[in-house]
Amino acid sequence: MSFNWVRGQITLYVFTLVLLMSSTTTSAASFKSYEVKAVYLFRIANFIRWNDESTMDTVNFCVIGDKKVSQVLTEITAGKSIRSLAINVQQSITSLCDITYFSELSNSQFTRKDHSPHTVTISDIPNFTDMGGVIELTHIDNKLKPKINLANAKQGEYVIGSNLLRIAIVEDK
Repeated sequence: MSFNWVRGQITLYVFTLVLLMSSTTTSAASFKSYEVKAVYLFRIANFIRWNDESTMDTVNFCVIGDKKVSQVLTEITAGKSIRSLAINVQQSITSLCDITYFSELSNSQFTRKDHSPHTVTISDIPNFTDMGGVIELTHIDNKLKPKINLANAKQGEYVIGSNLLRIAIVEDK
């Protein structure tokens, strides 16, 4: 794999992410909220590098609470990979979750300590990063934007790429 190919892929992902974020309200209205969230989950995963990635066979997405996000994520990732890693989408939390998306919380409150440091936690729940989550998908000016809590991310066994940090709202710098 050549450096130019990798650089081209990163440029493509950044361009796609910026395009999604800069869409006007009119064009964004043509996509359902759950479709946009599923695309964000897939694109965000491309900017995460796990410390043990060399031993991983798949990137496992666990989607909790929103079957539509799970279905769309399954559709858009079919036949695709992330850095040669197969993609698996499931609707339950297991010890194999690399990325867990919460669209709702159960009766118990979310706490970071309940999840493996290997797992990147993402949600659209307001104040998710204040509860210990790593990435919150928040609405600003009718656009979905990732908000990343660096203090929470630093507790994880992964690195979030600088290209994602550039376009995100970053907390705890």
